[in-house]
Amino acid sequence: MKRETHILLCLIGFAGLGVLLYQLSTPEVWQHVLMMGWGYVPVIVLSLVVFVHHAWIWRACFDREAERPRLRQLLWVQLAGEAVGNVAPASQVGKEVGKAIVLRDKMCVSRGVSSLVVNKTGEMIGGVIFVIGGVVIGLQRFSWPAEVRGALITVLALSVLGVVWTVFRQRRSPFARFLNLMLWLRLRFLERFRDRAVEIDENLAQFYRLNRWRLVGLLGLHVLGWFLGTLEIYVILYVLGEPMPFVWVYLFHALMVVINAAFFFVPLGMGVFEGGHVFLFHLMGLDPKMGLAVGIVRRIRRLFWMQVGLTLLLIGSRGKQADAVPKNDSLQQVEM
Repeated sequence: MKRETHILLCLIGFAGLGVLLYQLSTPEVWQHVLMMGWGYVPVIVLSLVVFVHHAWIWRACFDREAERPRLRQLLWVQLAGEAVGNVAPASQVGKEVGKAIVLRDKMCVSRGVSSLVVNKTGEMIGGVIFVIGGVVIGLQRFSWPAEVRGALITVLALSVLGVVWTVFRQRRSPFARFLNLMLWLRLRFLERFRDRAVEIDENLAQFYRLNRWRLVGLLGLHVLGWFLGTLEIYVILYVLGEPMPFVWVYLFHALMVVINAAFFFVPLGMGVFEGGHVFLFHLMGLDPKMGLAVGIVRRIRRLFWMQVGLTLLLIGSRGKQADAVPKNDSLQQVEM
C-alpha cells in the first residue's frame, strides 16, 4: 500500500509540474534557465557551503566527552542521506531516516541517532524563527487577502505549538514510549531494540541537561543556515538579471519554507516546489515566469547534489565489497 501511495504522489507531482510547464513554459523561461551558464558554479559552491555548515552544526550535537566524528565523515553521511531521503515519501523525514541508515556503518547507532534528533530539533526551531521574521515582514509590506493572512498566522501558530510539543516530548523518553506503543500493537519483533531505545533517550536527556548554552549557539547557527539558503536565491536572481532586495528574497524564502513543510509528503516536492515558486512570485506582484525559472534552477541544483550523494553511496558499497573479498580469501586459505 505504501508503495502504491508513493507512486501515486509521484504521478500527481509530475502531472502538476507538467501543467505548470504547459501553461507558463515559454522560450523566455528556458532562456532564463540556460542563461545561468557559469552562474550555476557559484550556486553549487554556495550550496556546498550550506552542506558543510550543516555538517559542522551536526558535529557540535555530539557529546564532547566522547570522540566526535570527523567533519568530512559527517558531510559524506549527510550527502548520502539526503540522496536517499529525497526519493522517499515525506522527504524531510526521509532524509533523517536516510542519514540514520548510512550511519550504521560509520559510528555507534545510539550516538548517531541522538545527535540527529538534537540537530533536527534545532533546525526546526531555527526554521520557525526564520519563518516568523519573514511572515512579519510580509504582513507589514503587503496588503494580502484576509484568507492568506489568516492562513499564514494559523500555520505559524501550529508550527510553534508543534516545536514546543516536540521539545517537551524529547525530555520524557520518546523512543522508549514509542517502542512501548509498538509493542502494545503486538509488534513483538521490536522488543530487541529496547536497550538501544533507552540508551538514545538517556543520551538526549543528558545532552539537554548539560549543554543548555550550547543549544542556544546551535540555534543561532541553524538560523544562519536558513539565511544562507536565502543568499542562494538572491544569487540566482542576480545571475538571471532580475536582482531583488534581500528583504524580499528573505520573505520569499520564508514563505517557501512554509509551503515545503505543508506538502512534506510529496516525494522530491515534485510539482509543489516549482508551483510554490510560481504562486509566491504572483502573490508578491512579480513575474510568475521568473518564479518558474528560479524553481527550475534550484531543482537542477537539487538533482546535482542528489547525484553526488548516490555516487558516494555507490563508491561506499563497492569499498565494502572490496574489503570483504580479502577476508573471505584468507579464510579459505586457512581452511585449506
